Amino acid sequence: MPMLTTVIEVAFPPLVTLSNNNTGGEHDFGESEEERSRAGGQKMMEVHKNTETTLSSLETTLSSLSVSNKPILTANDILLSEVIAQWDALSHREKDAAYFSIYGGSLDFVGRRLLEISSFYYAVIDGKNLDRRIVSIALSYLKSFLARQPDESKGFYQLAMLTSLYVAIKIHSSNIYQGGRPMVFIKEVVNWSDGVFTTQDISEMETRMLSTLNYYMNPPVAQHFLDIITPMLDADLIIIPLVKQHIITISNWLCEISATDSYFTSVKPSSVAYAAILVAVDTSSAGALKCFDSLCLKHNEHITLQCYERMVEMYYQLGGSPYENSDRCCSPTEVFLPLGSEN
Repeated sequence: MPMLTTVIEVAFPPLVTLSNNNTGGEHDFGESEEERSRAGGQKMMEVHKNTETTLSSLETTLSSLSVSNKPILTANDILLSEVIAQWDALSHREKDAAYFSIYGGSLDFVGRRLLEISSFYYAVIDGKNLDRRIVSIALSYLKSFLARQPDESKGFYQLAMLTSLYVAIKIHSSNIYQGGRPMVFIKEVVNWSDGVFTTQDISEMETRMLSTLNYYMNPPVAQHFLDIITPMLDADLIIIPLVKQHIITISNWLCEISATDSYFTSVKPSSVAYAAILVAVDTSSAGALKCFDSLCLKHNEHITLQCYERMVEMYYQLGGSPYENSDRCCSPTEVFLPLGSEN
């Protein structure tokens, strides 16, 4: 933006410039009336010309300083655009080859034993009061690792299963240290295996897993997509607090349950999260559904619809509140028999 003094100088230049061509410093008062009249006419023409130039310059200057006619964005508009941008960025990340798993082959181990694996994971996580999304992260490690390192040797899958959880806790637990000491020691992982594996086995598998995954240890999971939506719900003045809490609780709960169901093993986290939110808002209020629909977030509509139908069935099969106490929902594996286990 031009400086104010520059604007004034450009917009209002001197209309008449006095000059003294007498090098001796003396004024010439001997001019005739006709000469003075002719000189005055020339000066008036200069004034008129300068005035036109001034007005043109002023219009240009004011145009450059004028405020855009675009509507002023509100705080909610800015938040909405940020939510969409973050969702799109995370959706793009889940397509990255580093996090994409080729489902099949050795991954049949995960599909066949998913309930057993997730039940064990949730038991450890809940026993230490850690964030349950660690279960989804550990399962992502396991699936990606097995897709790249198939091995039929005895105990390989079990060792990979234990190490995946161990690494996920080390990297993603915000309260892994209590009283200055880590909550999970490698010796504890050995105890998880009932002494079948040694500390060296765990350490070597950890190194192998990190190397195989090329140190891409932050896979997108469904709960990450829910984290993006939560600030928008907090800022929405139409949805009452009780409804907001319902949406956040139920959508997270459904994402936790999906980790126990082999149906969702090959579904992208964005579709799982989108379907979970749809179920949560459908069971809350029309205002919340309208608010969520306005986002127009990227997702695979066909896959999301299938996930939605599956989760609706899961939701009503719960038959009540998912709470075990006022602070934390009970473990998904304690109250829910995944539909996949019936097949």
